Amino acid sequence: MVQILRYQGSSCYFHQTTPSRALINTRRSQRVVARVRVVVRRRTDGDGFMSEVSHTLVVNAHGALIVLAMKVQPNELIAIKNWNSGEERQSRVVRVGGERASQNEVAIEFTEPAPRFWHIDFPPADWQLLQD
Repeated sequence: MVQILRYQGSSCYFHQTTPSRALINTRRSQRVVARVRVVVRRRTDGDGFMSEVSHTLVVNAHGALIVLAMKVQPNELIAIKNWNSGEERQSRVVRVGGERASQNEVAIEFTEPAPRFWHIDFPPADWQLLQD
């Protein structure tokens, strides 16, 4: 329930309303701030690949926010490899943020949920409910 304060002249009124679903945080899994080294690989025109060593800013069971100099587009499929474990997952670019210092913050989601991919010692409780 949200209380909205409205002023009319010198009087103040409270109006209660239920927020829309868009206003409520409807994330599928909790975010964890973590810097994990990754290798990002994408197809280039033709048969080639381009790769970049980078790191995450935030991770969750469904993906991450990473920093990339490589140019990617929303909905593009890329591979994310965890530098420490060697595990690799197919991912989709969800959003490309504004460029800062020749890099972009890129939100990615795994094509399949992977709560154990990041090897977080104390993952949030909602990560445990998911199947690998």
